[in-house]
Amino acid sequence: MQNRIKLYYFAPHPIQYNIGIFKKLEKSNDIDFKVIFEDDMGVKPVYVKEFKKEIKWDIDLLSGYKYQFLKNYSLNNTGGFFGRINPNIISILFKNRPNVIILHGYVYLSDWMVLFISKILKIKIIFRGEATLRATENTPTLKQKLKKLFLNYWLKACDTVMYSCSGNKEYWKYYGVNESKLVSLPCAVDNIFFQNENKKYVKIKDSIKEQLNIDNDDFIVLFSARFTSRKRPLDLIRAISKIDHSNIIILFVGDGLERKNMEDEVKKHNIKAIFTGFINQTEISKYYTISDLDIVISDYDPSPKAMNEAMNFKLPIIVTDIVGTANDLVEDGENGFIVKVGDIDLISQKIDFLNKNRGIAKEMGKESLKIVNEWTFEKDVYWIEEAVKYVMEKK
Repeated sequence: MQNRIKLYYFAPHPIQYNIGIFKKLEKSNDIDFKVIFEDDMGVKPVYVKEFKKEIKWDIDLLSGYKYQFLKNYSLNNTGGFFGRINPNIISILFKNRPNVIILHGYVYLSDWMVLFISKILKIKIIFRGEATLRATENTPTLKQKLKKLFLNYWLKACDTVMYSCSGNKEYWKYYGVNESKLVSLPCAVDNIFFQNENKKYVKIKDSIKEQLNIDNDDFIVLFSARFTSRKRPLDLIRAISKIDHSNIIILFVGDGLERKNMEDEVKKHNIKAIFTGFINQTEISKYYTISDLDIVISDYDPSPKAMNEAMNFKLPIIVTDIVGTANDLVEDGENGFIVKVGDIDLISQKIDFLNKNRGIAKEMGKESLKIVNEWTFEKDVYWIEEAVKYVMEKK
């Protein structure tokens, strides 16, 4: 036990998609693991402006691993550079002296505090993030120039950088990270949980449809996301308006500022649609179970975990090429289709094809399951352990 490497993971707040990784790291034979949370957002209700209400995750975010919450002195914990102000970081690092830290993000003051103190104490630094290129990187604006300057410094200061998908890898390479310094950290969700949920709900699939007034012959197109312009929900509605949609229904799971515009557009084109509002983690699986197709057509989306979730329910995917995980999780023509952002005609054609060829849609969904089964928490932990070994051996 004395030879175990002390690893601290600094996280802005509890995020449901990381909990499975934390639990598995806790069981590592080689690592003494602890999470340091800079805010308790997620375990207490927080106001989400897109939903116009407070939400709180209805799953346990804190069991199965060691953690500590720091007092956040920020007046606004929902965003901005001063969204995390945690002076206790200084005493924690000086007193406990972990061998390695993992930093999740560089946008907060506290992230920079961790970086600077770790460099002073010669603590090894692993960095992870999920950003992707936005086609604005080469614009000659002051903001972009400053970003490149600071991010270049940040990445050089880290001992290794973990990437979540091919899009994220290209992002880090653009900002100067050498291939030899990059380590994979696959974008994953709790596959076992969602596949067990599917087995549970598939038995009552017809009953769920009946409760929602959905005909058994309806082709259910799922759009699960915040209703923002970036997610482009209106593109989906307009795409469906171009084809025979008499037996198509859109299942809008979520909420947001675009909802009124979406409702107006659905009414304008006489499209069948259901707006569920915000659905929490313990309930969302039943909507995946009854769906026939999942849509992710954002104009920026580094690693939408809802797409991983949908694939666990054997759903084919239509995804835009700008989505970070598009080329990792979707094989065009095999388990779905990759389209250009805003190509409403092509989105329309692909939905029409899958609606009229439901046997092919089901076969594509089976391929989705095979692909997502390779993106697991187990692989995440394996690569984190490899990253830890790498930085510990680094001079």
